[in-house]
Amino acid sequence: MQRSFRNSVLPRTLPLALLLAIGCSSNDSSPDAAVTPDAEGLGICTPATVLSTYPANFRGDVLGAGADLDVGEGVCDVQFSHFEQAGEDQVIELTNLTPEANYAVILQAAADLSFYVVTDCTGSDPVAGECLVFSDAELGGTPEIADFTAPASGSVFVIVDHFVAEPPLENGSFTLTVVEPECQEDVDCSGSPATPYCSDFQCVACENSFQCETAEAPVCDATSKSCVPGSDTCTPDDTSESADDGPAGARVLAAPTATTPTVVTANICSDPLTEIDFYSITLAEGTNTAFALNWTEVGGDPDLDLVLFGADGNVIDSSFNGTPEVLVVENISAGTYYLAVSKFEPTMTPIAASVPYTLSASVPECVTSFDCPTAGEPICSPGRTCIANANTCSGDTDDAISQNDGPAAATVIAINGPPVNAAICNTPSVERDFFRVTVGNGQSITLNLAYADNAAADLDVAIFNSAGVRMGFALWSNPEVIELSFLPAGNYFIEVEYFGAGVAVAHPYTITATAAAGGCTADSQCDDVFKTQLFRGDCNVATGACVPIVGNGSRPQDASCDSDNDCASGLCSYRIFQESAAQSVCTVSCNVSSECVTAHGAGFSCTVPFSTNFCRPSCGDNLDCGANPSSEMLDAGEPWDYLTCNAGACELDN
Repeated sequence: MQRSFRNSVLPRTLPLALLLAIGCSSNDSSPDAAVTPDAEGLGICTPATVLSTYPANFRGDVLGAGADLDVGEGVCDVQFSHFEQAGEDQVIELTNLTPEANYAVILQAAADLSFYVVTDCTGSDPVAGECLVFSDAELGGTPEIADFTAPASGSVFVIVDHFVAEPPLENGSFTLTVVEPECQEDVDCSGSPATPYCSDFQCVACENSFQCETAEAPVCDATSKSCVPGSDTCTPDDTSESADDGPAGARVLAAPTATTPTVVTANICSDPLTEIDFYSITLAEGTNTAFALNWTEVGGDPDLDLVLFGADGNVIDSSFNGTPEVLVVENISAGTYYLAVSKFEPTMTPIAASVPYTLSASVPECVTSFDCPTAGEPICSPGRTCIANANTCSGDTDDAISQNDGPAAATVIAINGPPVNAAICNTPSVERDFFRVTVGNGQSITLNLAYADNAAADLDVAIFNSAGVRMGFALWSNPEVIELSFLPAGNYFIEVEYFGAGVAVAHPYTITATAAAGGCTADSQCDDVFKTQLFRGDCNVATGACVPIVGNGSRPQDASCDSDNDCASGLCSYRIFQESAAQSVCTVSCNVSSECVTAHGAGFSCTVPFSTNFCRPSCGDNLDCGANPSSEMLDAGEPWDYLTCNAGACELDN
């Protein structure tokens, strides 16, 4: 079981039409993985073809190719990640190369293939000095692209391979292209106004549709990399076709107001599979906007998708599996944004019959349930309106409990009072139980949620302040216990959720809250309690309460921080549920720990391997590294799976 705390995981990759619009590969093959290596020298290195003029193209198939070579990690001069190669290989010989000239290899395939370029191919595995480059995308997918410098002999061998033995590989076909690079990056094409972008080492007119500037030719053709007219084959289609197949011809949406949403109707089909309807909308600074895509079923079970892009073509948000598809953007920067509507075809068969749909933009009534002030409508729905509780849990008979799905209807828990008995299910998905406690300045509280063990039941608990800011949470234990220390005075809201597959039968539980008086006297005390409490790094001595550091993105390197947005660099070394949180400072990204010593001085290490590695005070044990809330592989005696401290550096894996 996995939970994503900070980042949502998309239920599937972007639809083909949208991938092409932003210049990504449409392939969604399995990721590379380490498997049992090839036995050495099992195949004979016999080329399937010889290419001698460039650009050159070859269509091949690794299935039944016969050769079975394996290049070890670190053998190649240039290595773009490395995975074992257990499958059969196809060998392509390149001759008549100009010594010391640069050449590029582009591999397109349905499966997740790799390739490497060697100077000698005698039937035995390549050794150091014989392999020029190895290319295998770390997350799978094509194209695989790499370049190499031709040796003095003027000939090399390209070995196309696969990371698993056959079966299970069902489709081993591929296209291999070899070119003399015209460019390495866009600046190399600056002298060609008609082809200003560098794609696959060639200067082209466009890499994606956001680089096409006219409504007459708003689509970047994936093959020719040129801007072309859109298509108009849907039946029926809209008057805005075919200009709206690209951002340059997008249909303009008026920005909604608090009282007036913007609503448009249109039709879309999947013929061709790249068909898209684009819309543009200009939003003011700090805007909250809800977008909803709804449609009428016309034959079968159509599935429409909605994606929001920035003006630069980067994806901001997407919705693929809802009915309706809903996107909500909060506090957005001023600018023009683009919405893309497409029809998903799981069989990849174009269908010309169009699906009527409605696309709306509105100012959301709420973003979270903390925005819903009325006890009768305490829930913020997926469509971002305040609604009443559906109350469909079977066995949740206590009205005082069953109606408390939002903070406005929270049930009061007496501090140090008797346990409160309640029950919860998760049908509908917005089902929650909210409770409220009131504390004084500097008080510390302990919340205990206990329930009967059940193979299916998994209850989670979180605590928020009155503004809806999360203060702490617990996910994996029974009982779930949250400890918060040195709180500012006020009301705090406790949210109980049933995690897992949908159930309509309520599961009983008890909840208690206890408190202790006291107060902090120094910032260093604000991390004394850390395992279920989110760090607040500033001790207000006058009230005895720990409060968040107010950095507003201005704190310099080495200044204390408790969140990334405190720092001018956008990076704070604090990570969730870290024991040494009070040592957290504004920091910088890094590749190796020596860079951290240069930036901060002795006692700093570089994390490995995060999506962005950053410098942080060297850890003494795992608790210094913080937790991975998404993992259920808990450390012994701890509420979390903690990251691993290895020689002062924090690592993701245990």
